[in-house]
Amino acid sequence: MKKLGNVLIEVMQDLSSVSTNGSAHVEINENLCKPERFEQLFKYFSRGTILERIDLKVDPMSSRLECVCGYSEKVNSEHNGYGRCPSCGQFANVEDKEYQLLDPHPDKTQPRQSIRF
Repeated sequence: MKKLGNVLIEVMQDLSSVSTNGSAHVEINENLCKPERFEQLFKYFSRGTILERIDLKVDPMSSRLECVCGYSEKVNSEHNGYGRCPSCGQFANVEDKEYQLLDPHPDKTQPRQSIRF
């Protein structure tokens, strides 16, 4: 899993590249950081940038155990990137995303237009 600072930079880059209309919604992995702490860090590091006035909503996101048999469940403990599926007993991958930008979704919004003075 990436470091918190790297994830914060990636979120800021994603948000600065799309048109946000003043608000954004992000999910952050619970194993990485608490949502309240991420909001505080975002507000601090976005001062003086185009992201300063964005109303950021941060929700927690869990890692998920995904098996080829179709079984899926939340993983709340430490893991090595895989675990045993309780349904079929095979080894299953753990989807461990650091964050997910929900709104504005990068695929569904227009790129930010550059501003010329």
